[in-house]
Amino acid sequence: MWFPLVAASCWLALPPPQPPRTPKGLAPCVRTLATSTPLSRAQGEAVRYLVEVDGVSLGTVDFKVERRGGFEGKSVTEYRSLFKLDALVATFVPVEGRAAAIVVDGDYWPAKAMDRYHLDKDNLEEDLALTADGRGFTVKQVRNGKTTNDKRTFPNPVLDFVTGFYLVRALPREMNGCTIIYGNQRAYTIWIKPDGREKVRTPVGFKDADRYLLKYGSEKSPRPYDAVVWIGDQPARLPYRVRLSGKHTLEAHIHLYENGR
Repeated sequence: MWFPLVAASCWLALPPPQPPRTPKGLAPCVRTLATSTPLSRAQGEAVRYLVEVDGVSLGTVDFKVERRGGFEGKSVTEYRSLFKLDALVATFVPVEGRAAAIVVDGDYWPAKAMDRYHLDKDNLEEDLALTADGRGFTVKQVRNGKTTNDKRTFPNPVLDFVTGFYLVRALPREMNGCTIIYGNQRAYTIWIKPDGREKVRTPVGFKDADRYLLKYGSEKSPRPYDAVVWIGDQPARLPYRVRLSGKHTLEAHIHLYENGR
């Protein structure tokens, strides 16, 4: 009598993947923002931001379109980010690191992504390998020599922080929705909506920018947090300024831009 029950169970469909858990007050991201506009591929394009926490200048964050090339038989672009913060307000220790992502032409999510950072006595290495549709991925993390592995699947493509920076520049001005970013072994849900126009100070004077309100949190966050981002006009669609509100206020202001080739 057991055999028919076992055979029948083989026909049971697996439950569909679910979006990551969110803190109270932040809706799950069931359908992420998407774009058919290619991410920036201008080799050598570089953006630098000056970072402040509670009004104190702490360091820089850089983004760069590193190079074009091939990966597993496909044309790809490699993106990199470097960050060096002189001190963290909460811990009074320096943090520095780097991250990179490889994106297949026509996609807006990474095929592979990595980050490395050093914080006081902690060293973290994290590597992501995504499926072709960007919805499933494996992650390997090495923290102070201890290795952990994880495997996740979500209903929509997942980004890392580097591709998240380039996606927001490729989305239309009227973008209004959510996306999912994975890093440090947790998924972040980020909601964004337009909030009018405003002039923003830049190194070359005041510039018109679209202002967006963000609400975000990770599956491990006790509560959601708020942020504001100001993004300039085409063709570059550069984020000029970002302000994150939480226990401390973090701001990033554009300092340098090279348009690449």
